[in-house]
Amino acid sequence: MRQSRANVSKGKCVAGFGSAVVDVLMMTDEIILRGKNLVSHQIIQMGGVIPTALIVLSRLGIHTQLYTIIGNDMLGDNLLSILEKEGVDTNHIIKNPAMTTPFATVIIQKESRTIFYSTREFARQVHPEYATTLTPHAPFLLVDGHNSHMAQEFIRRAHAQKTQVLLDLGLPKPGLDQLIPIADTIIVPGAYWKTLKEKDPEHIAKDLLTRGPTTVVLTMEDRGCLVATKEVFFHQPSYRVTAVDTNGVGDVFFGAFTYGLANKWPINKTTQFATAAAALSCTKVGKDEKIPRSEKEVWDFTKNNPML
Repeated sequence: MRQSRANVSKGKCVAGFGSAVVDVLMMTDEIILRGKNLVSHQIIQMGGVIPTALIVLSRLGIHTQLYTIIGNDMLGDNLLSILEKEGVDTNHIIKNPAMTTPFATVIIQKESRTIFYSTREFARQVHPEYATTLTPHAPFLLVDGHNSHMAQEFIRRAHAQKTQVLLDLGLPKPGLDQLIPIADTIIVPGAYWKTLKEKDPEHIAKDLLTRGPTTVVLTMEDRGCLVATKEVFFHQPSYRVTAVDTNGVGDVFFGAFTYGLANKWPINKTTQFATAAAALSCTKVGKDEKIPRSEKEVWDFTKNNPML
């Protein structure tokens, strides 16, 4: 299923460039090293921050387009099937027969998770003209740092056509420092900022703001997030929930935050919505269940769940 282009003319279109991954999610009571482990629940789902964020936006009524490179294999076909079912435009995805589609195994044990993944082949891809296919109709481009060289090309193209760039830092990666100064908004998860020598989240957010972005959003799991711009600095608390699956929560936050920007909401409303969507997603297992299906679902959640 291909999504209608009706919203493009209204300015509500979001493009994304980043790694697309097939996730195999498995839940278990315990992990026995060098032994067999009983899996109580398993799901095959979309992985990767950019495609997941685009699915969030697609469900909320925003036209979305994904730019990525996958293998010409069964896993790649599986990804395309999921994306098209969710209404994400897949027309610009490259299928490279010399590449294996990225794959990850995610093991959920109580409230912790263990991930085995590979995105190296995506990181090595070089397609010099790919960024020139970026739609000129998208006010926003989402990127990750899994292929920093190509991400730079997409960002340069985006800036040339007045498209705002949102960068999710994720884990530290080669070339990521070159992307921070040229992004308009950066999302800074704990996977990134907890590896820094500076441990104070407020200092980290304010320091990153001096490096070029106009907005820095530093996420702190159940402590909510910090938002820093040249005009404001504030803390958005999270919501009280019982978490059952935290995999992909940051991806949901990224998509919901972009949704607020696409609707030209004030930064505080945008951040509250994204935080609520992320908290809501923690209460459900698997991407299909945890990604909200309407804006109303998220706002209803805020009415019934107190902030921490």
